Amino acid sequence: MGVLDEHHFRQKNITMSGTPSTLFQLARHSLLTEEALVISALEQLPIHLFSTLFKGGFTDRHTKVLTAVVSAWPFPYLPVGALIDNLDLETLKALLDGLNVLLTKKVHSSRCKLRMLDLRRNVKYNFNSIQVGSHEDNGSPQTCPHPRRRLYFKVVTDFELTEAGLDEWIIYLLQWVKQRKSSVHLCCRKLHSCALPVSTVRKVLKLVDLNCILELRLSQWLLEFLVDLVPYLEQMSNLQTLVLEGIQEPFSATTCEDQEDEWHSTLLSMLPNFVRLQNLCLNDIYLLEDSLDKWLSCLTTPLETLSIIGCHRLLQSDFEYLPHCVNIRKLKHLNLNGIFLCDILPKLPGLILENVSSTLQILELEQCGMTDSHFKALLPALSKCSRLLKVNFYKNDHISLLVLKDLLCHTAKLSQLTEELYPAPLECYEGNKILKDKFKQFCPELLDLLRALRKPKKVSFATRSCWECSHSCYYSNLGATDCLCH
Repeated sequence: MGVLDEHHFRQKNITMSGTPSTLFQLARHSLLTEEALVISALEQLPIHLFSTLFKGGFTDRHTKVLTAVVSAWPFPYLPVGALIDNLDLETLKALLDGLNVLLTKKVHSSRCKLRMLDLRRNVKYNFNSIQVGSHEDNGSPQTCPHPRRRLYFKVVTDFELTEAGLDEWIIYLLQWVKQRKSSVHLCCRKLHSCALPVSTVRKVLKLVDLNCILELRLSQWLLEFLVDLVPYLEQMSNLQTLVLEGIQEPFSATTCEDQEDEWHSTLLSMLPNFVRLQNLCLNDIYLLEDSLDKWLSCLTTPLETLSIIGCHRLLQSDFEYLPHCVNIRKLKHLNLNGIFLCDILPKLPGLILENVSSTLQILELEQCGMTDSHFKALLPALSKCSRLLKVNFYKNDHISLLVLKDLLCHTAKLSQLTEELYPAPLECYEGNKILKDKFKQFCPELLDLLRALRKPKKVSFATRSCWECSHSCYYSNLGATDCLCH
């Protein structure tokens, strides 16, 4: 590397007048323009410079350098996703060409230890902290249960499959893996599919190891098409998070009730296979009406998160089941935003909360139509939730100022709270009109009430959405904003 440095600086005539970081950036940029020299020097390159060289090649799209660096990478783990904003197809090809060199053993590098290429964009990683032998697998062992998987090269990614179709880089990656299934393990940790043809999703599911999927999100699917995926879904034995949202009624108007019941039963039949499920989100699903007990009783392990958002058809019988459901007694996060509670017995929300009071950390009851009677019944159980970190009661417009003050007196005793979201009291409205002066008058008083009992961290009050501009008024201990109307 000494010869390379001497040649590099001599040719580019870099002086020592700049800062060390500027000099280093100039040296890196200049070095990368001499691709043949870089590639020939990789066997002697100091190990701590590999990450810097890789980042420079990636950012400046020096594809030949990238291919060579990957084929000589001296660490088990290469977290490419940490650098990705929009993955360029040519860059992906360069990365995979580097793996091809290793797989075909066209060039032997005594230094290369690469076993895992990580393409996940949401994994933040500090390249400077890479050490030999570290991060050989950035996931739990059970995500790749087959013993032979440890012998394979592993490509880890998350798939976002939207109705716009598959990105060109996803198509290329799938084709590349398909041709190398005997030596490459495609490990998908998170998969989101929104309104795609069943045939397209099947192609993806056939190429990934279904045991590796930890998080599955299916959005805007018709029931009859969703059922077609069940044979694949029930193989996801390590699934931890399941999100079903916007599941729509059968497309055909001639679908009989018996057929729909059969599809529903097929969907429910897959739930017992998810033996590691921790988080269940059932948002805007018409199927839950009078059958919430069937969905939750099918589970084999207690949940940590239960989210039921915007399911307007839930009946009182569904809520009557929740206080007795053993699979929610260890909940850390309960989200019932947009569920109309105004037509159910006021005591039921409190009974549900009583069931999870010893473990609950996040409680979200935004825009639930709760009245004074609901809040009064909720307060005794709320006081027992000593582990709460966040509460959200926004846009429950029928709470009076007196009951809101009582609510604050109870939450003031919850010392772990870091975020509190409260609705504006009923007295801040006159029909559809928001009384901004009243809102600005009450909020400082309410905040002072909290401060007298505890030092709050992040507290805010909000009105419902303005009927003219669709925005709310907000007041918090960090500042205030009006809606957009003058």
